[in-house]
Amino acid sequence: MSFFIDQNICARCGSCIGNCPNRAIVFRDSIYTVTNMCFDCGTCIQYCASGAIGEGTTRAERDNKILDNALKEKLGIKKNIVAMKFTDKAPDDVPVEEGPHFWCGICGDIFDGDGKPVYFTSEASTCGGITNIGMRAKKASKEEFDAAMEASVIGEGKSYSNKDILAKHRSLFPQFHKAYPGVIIGSLENIPHPDLIIIPINAHQLCMISTAFAFDTGEVIMGHAGPAACLMTGPTPPIDKRPVFAAGDDGGRTFMRLDHAELVISFPYSLVPGLVENLDRTVFAHE
Repeated sequence: MSFFIDQNICARCGSCIGNCPNRAIVFRDSIYTVTNMCFDCGTCIQYCASGAIGEGTTRAERDNKILDNALKEKLGIKKNIVAMKFTDKAPDDVPVEEGPHFWCGICGDIFDGDGKPVYFTSEASTCGGITNIGMRAKKASKEEFDAAMEASVIGEGKSYSNKDILAKHRSLFPQFHKAYPGVIIGSLENIPHPDLIIIPINAHQLCMISTAFAFDTGEVIMGHAGPAACLMTGPTPPIDKRPVFAAGDDGGRTFMRLDHAELVISFPYSLVPGLVENLDRTVFAHE
């Protein structure tokens, strides 16, 4: 375990639970316990007044090739896993996507096997939905914006009946603290320390994941259906540190090239090592 709590010193104040960003500490059988969801951040130590929390003998796995292979093997996933990292500029070894492209289309490319990282910006995007994943808005005139909306989004037979309700659901999701110039996006095995990952799954795999996530902590994974795929999968994991599954929208599903039985689940990277560990501990482990 990354950290342990000395029960002879613990004052049972609950500060560790209240301040753990991963919600990795639980209270059961009248004691506080650190679970596999610990990501070695050490935040709990800073808030422990009695000095009861110490370092254990193991550390959370952060080798993404190991995590990528483990997730695919344990869940039976054939497609690539998407990883995203928000940053203010492109690293020297990551090419800048020239576009035009869709964020969800890049996810589809990665799912289908093209896992090389690219730096995606609003300048390369053909969709204003990038603001839903914490990126700066693509600049356009009012006339250009209205034309794009009327061509593919607004009206009978499209996604929304009128423009007034287009952003109504935005208030249901957490807000990014800043607008990033771009995001590095590629397969999990190719991006060190991403902010979140996105996995294409079926209902059975969702059940496996949610059971492993809840195994020690009792936490549940909430889902979304209705608005854009980017909004449903982008903000919650990096901001609230919670996983979320989503059906996506018509355009997002098309560009992600999901089949009819597939959903997507988005996980904060800090929870991935614990998820991998717990997949071997549940009722589904025999599979």
